[in-house]
Amino acid sequence: MSYAEIDAHLVAPKRFVTLSHLSQVEQADYPALQETTGLSMPDLSKILRDLEDRGLVEISKERKNRYGATLVRLTTEGRGTFRELVATLNRIAGT
Repeated sequence: MSYAEIDAHLVAPKRFVTLSHLSQVEQADYPALQETTGLSMPDLSKILRDLEDRGLVEISKERKNRYGATLVRLTTEGRGTFRELVATLNRIAGT
């Protein structure tokens, strides 16, 4: 087992907790993500932009009544990547 098997970029705590939350829901809006992750809005925006650039999340804007909402969901690739990451961590940890 080698550390090279782990994508260090994705196990960074802020990214990992964001991916973990998104893997448990169909989609989430910014306030829900901010509440569950404890991240500031600037941190969350930066992380989501990075994950979107990597093709792991999809960000869309929708209108609710007169207000807009930004929704985030894992892409199919994102779900698979996160599942593989968790499986690798479990295998390395021996669980």
